[in-house]
Amino acid sequence: MSPELIDFFNIIFRYTHVVAAIMWIGNSLLFTWMEINLLKRDDDDRLIGYLDMLHGGGVFHLQKRQLRPDAIPRPLHWFYWQSYTTWLSGFALLVTYFFTRADTLILDPAKTDMPGYAGILISLSGIFGGWLLFDLYWRSPLKNYLTAGGIVWFLIIVAYTAALDTVFNARAVYLQVGMTLGSFMTANVFFHIIPNQRKIMKALEAGQEHSLTVGKAAKFRSLTNHYITFPVIFMMLSAHFPILYGSEQNVLILSLIIAALIIIKLMMNQRNSFKPWLAVLLGTFVATTASIAAILSIPSPSAPQLSPAAEAGKAEFSQLGCVACHQGANISIAPNLSGIFGKTRELTDRTEVLVDEAYIRESILTPNEKIAKGYASAMPIYGAMVSEEQVSQLIAYIKEH
Repeated sequence: MSPELIDFFNIIFRYTHVVAAIMWIGNSLLFTWMEINLLKRDDDDRLIGYLDMLHGGGVFHLQKRQLRPDAIPRPLHWFYWQSYTTWLSGFALLVTYFFTRADTLILDPAKTDMPGYAGILISLSGIFGGWLLFDLYWRSPLKNYLTAGGIVWFLIIVAYTAALDTVFNARAVYLQVGMTLGSFMTANVFFHIIPNQRKIMKALEAGQEHSLTVGKAAKFRSLTNHYITFPVIFMMLSAHFPILYGSEQNVLILSLIIAALIIIKLMMNQRNSFKPWLAVLLGTFVATTASIAAILSIPSPSAPQLSPAAEAGKAEFSQLGCVACHQGANISIAPNLSGIFGKTRELTDRTEVLVDEAYIRESILTPNEKIAKGYASAMPIYGAMVSEEQVSQLIAYIKEH
């Protein structure tokens, strides 16, 4: 598949993924908010709770009821295609965009010599194997210990992230963890929430009573999804945060963010029953932000001492926008240039070229002449934008970086 066609499908699947995710997550947050804010009434033993909401120039009077077999409302709206569409479009994006260039977009050549298909197998094993482990855990008696279970699964995700970081590039680590957790959410919908709701409706249509036990099982999985939501949203957007995933402490940073977002969501849910909820929420936000800022401010012990020409080239590298595509682990658009000097690079025409001063100069001035394998022609032509001195400084920086 040509790079242009890959990028075209990337646009289609990414847009579909984002729109479907907004619909799904919006529904999830709204329904959980309604559950938390339901009011009780003693004069109706089948009324679980009710709620009045002002929106669109009118009042919605909502009720959650234990239904009678002879009082099934029609039409009855179901919510599941938003979840399925989010996962299917995300998986299609993973396959068409990342799996087709797994050797650079998933694996990190600086960490492993594995072939691209090995990265694909690791990715799929994490997604589907992770779900089996997650599902078995929450089917077991351990599900009765919610707080302990949450801590256990947080530690499992941290270990999973650290393991991925040994072979995946940093950007792919964040996206893979997000895809794995997002898959847990959709699998909860497909294997538990919707089937249990179908059981309720089938029983009612057969003249049996509304089973609250089956409903609670569906609600439990829905609540599980609810607390995963905020971390998954962050990881969906993480490709835009190279300063975080490109850090040498990227695993620690992601762990802090996941923990903080779960605590923040918990406090939002308990604002009616836990008086210091706002103080805990704000404290978590401030503490996490300060911790990450402190981590990012720590100088890298492995950072080389640059020559004056290379220091000037480093400034040019930032000012010209080169960092947006070539910095750190952000290699989805262009290759990482760290340590590339003196190595051999495979091109799209299957030939190889030595990364020397002549090649770097040519790549800056006429970048479309020789394009690295796995990448499209996306770099601006800097021929008329930079002086000879700037080119020399950039070459010095790339040599020493």
